[in-house]
Amino acid sequence: MPVGFLFVLGGIFSILPFFGIWMLPLGLLLMAYDIPVLQKPVGHFTIWAIDKWASLRQRCFPDRPQR
Repeated sequence: MPVGFLFVLGGIFSILPFFGIWMLPLGLLLMAYDIPVLQKPVGHFTIWAIDKWASLRQRCFPDRPQR
């Protein structure tokens, strides 16, 4: 859990060059692995994000086949 908390904390300081907004979801995923209360909301968000990413790719690149 400390690594997940550090990633979330690093995501807050996303204006710095090394830290970025990419650290926030990764930290939440790591924290959800240890904290049962976070598992369901983070799981729903992950499925939602995968669906949105797939629809965005299909809209931007319609002639590319899906794997």
